[in-house]
Amino acid sequence: MPRTHLRRRRQTVFFRRIIPHDLRQRFGQHEILRSLGHATPGEARRMAQRLWDGTETLFTLVRFNRSLTRADIARLAEQHLETQALTHDKMVGKIGRYPKPEDLRASDDAASGAAPGDEADPEEGSDVVLNDPAAWIFLYESRLDGLKRDRAVNNFAAVRGKAQELALSNEIDLESSSEEGALCRALLDVEITIAEEKLAYLQDAVLPYHPLHENRVRTVQAPVEAVKTASPSTLRHGQKLFSACWETYGRDRVLHGDWKPSIERQCQSTARLFVEICGDKPLGEYGPADAAQFKRAMLALPANYDKNTEWRKIRQRIGIRGLIEHCSGRSDVDLLKPQTFNRHLAALSGLWPWAQSNEVVAKGLPSIFEGLHINLRRARGRHHRARDDRPMWNHAELVAVFNAPLFTGVRSRRSWKIPGPHVLCDERYWGILIGSHSGMRRGEIFQLRVRHVVQDAETGIWYFNLKERSLQLKAEGSARWIPLHQNLLRLGLIEALVVGRGEHEFLLPEGEVGAEAKDALDDGDDTAYGSAFGKWFQRFKSEYGARKDVVFHSFRHSATTLLLNAGAQREFVEELIGHESMARRSEIGRYNKGQTLVLLKEVVDRLVLPIDVDKLVDAARMGEPRLASALRR
Repeated sequence: MPRTHLRRRRQTVFFRRIIPHDLRQRFGQHEILRSLGHATPGEARRMAQRLWDGTETLFTLVRFNRSLTRADIARLAEQHLETQALTHDKMVGKIGRYPKPEDLRASDDAASGAAPGDEADPEEGSDVVLNDPAAWIFLYESRLDGLKRDRAVNNFAAVRGKAQELALSNEIDLESSSEEGALCRALLDVEITIAEEKLAYLQDAVLPYHPLHENRVRTVQAPVEAVKTASPSTLRHGQKLFSACWETYGRDRVLHGDWKPSIERQCQSTARLFVEICGDKPLGEYGPADAAQFKRAMLALPANYDKNTEWRKIRQRIGIRGLIEHCSGRSDVDLLKPQTFNRHLAALSGLWPWAQSNEVVAKGLPSIFEGLHINLRRARGRHHRARDDRPMWNHAELVAVFNAPLFTGVRSRRSWKIPGPHVLCDERYWGILIGSHSGMRRGEIFQLRVRHVVQDAETGIWYFNLKERSLQLKAEGSARWIPLHQNLLRLGLIEALVVGRGEHEFLLPEGEVGAEAKDALDDGDDTAYGSAFGKWFQRFKSEYGARKDVVFHSFRHSATTLLLNAGAQREFVEELIGHESMARRSEIGRYNKGQTLVLLKEVVDRLVLPIDVDKLVDAARMGEPRLASALRR
């Protein structure tokens, strides 16, 4: 049993734990202190046990991911210490409650064999006593043996779901199977430590003083009898449908800070797919067969089932099962990648612990999603690195894109593939130019409003202000200033998008995009920023020969690589792109706002792209004014 680290100040009880020396600099403090209120001694011990286990998992996660900032660590601390369900709690739910010496029954009534809150008698002839610490010791020994065996053979099935849930909720990118394995091994080590401590507590502090064992005469050898689960009728929310549960679950995750609204919107598609494949019914009525059916169906879907016009029409007409049957056996159809299925599974796996805590399914009922994760073994060459999995635009692809009719003149908005007399300086035109010249994410660009394009009074430099609190950014380090590239200024971005417009208007309002705008499968107002543009851009870049794995996000990698190759200082490139690092913050912190903007402006103008700006300026003069697009938000 670990030390409880309980301290009392007057009537208030506090939990206090010293942060390990190697982590103090990252936390920015030397201890974790949490108030437990006016808890009784028994309540305080149980709460301290949860906080101890939570801090163990927290320290493991922080050690694993060296790029976490102090703000990220503070967010993780709140998540683990206040809202994270612990593995120990799930096991205790199967048996009763964790035994304390004062909780154990006396010898005269211990033979009844009833667990706390369990009024049913044990089976006739059975000498298993649920409140007998020997039975608890048997369970912990079995659990400890299983954990050590899993650790020895790298079997991560027991903790992989938790590792993926941690990575998803905290937006940590497990770029390779080795990184995922490292986190899983660390979590197994934590579980082994916790089990050893609890086993030692039972053996040293509970068993010797229990009435059944104080004379060391009687020994319990049999394990605890089968779990008695509550029926759906006794559960407060046992009859709620999956769709209703998911809506509440997603709202809770956002409310508690586990998910950002963008992640919650992304996971809604997972819920819709699950309902379409397995039906909408109470959670307790699903079984492992339903989850296995979901896995088979997902892996039989075409990879671009939600983007390809043909697949979308088939899905609307005959449903997702009809689409699967239509694509079955076709060698020309690329199927959904296992990585994509694992992301859907990570979103679903977190639903089960939440459902148990909210009386939707019985505690102790195993999750139907266990064991479905697909192990990915990536074959890497000797000199292959994780960053090579994310390609940048090559020179030929950039030349093809910037010479497209979109920038030199098209027939109309709908006929953007056909050369014509009109340069429509709309969100498509400016979205590509801003993304390629700034390295901003698509979601960052399309949530900007006119007021986020600012001219510094001291230096006269125009910049995108991503430090405003109203913006929904990916991470703490994403808040930054990005001076406008000289090409954007020459092409007239300020005159086209800023001058004469209201400060609360979207800088790039998304207009009608054709089929997507009227698609029944579209998410409507809940779509991510730039969703319509993203669907169009996939078709646009394919039209001009870009590789399949090159996407809009690849502009970030291109900008980073080209700036570093041009000799720009790494810390300033990280500041422009929004990658958090200790070197970045220590370097930028030495300058005031005016100096920072001057330095960043010098860096961003080093970005040289294969674009004929004079040609685009001449073409834009012939083009129509920017179209007033109907807002999608």
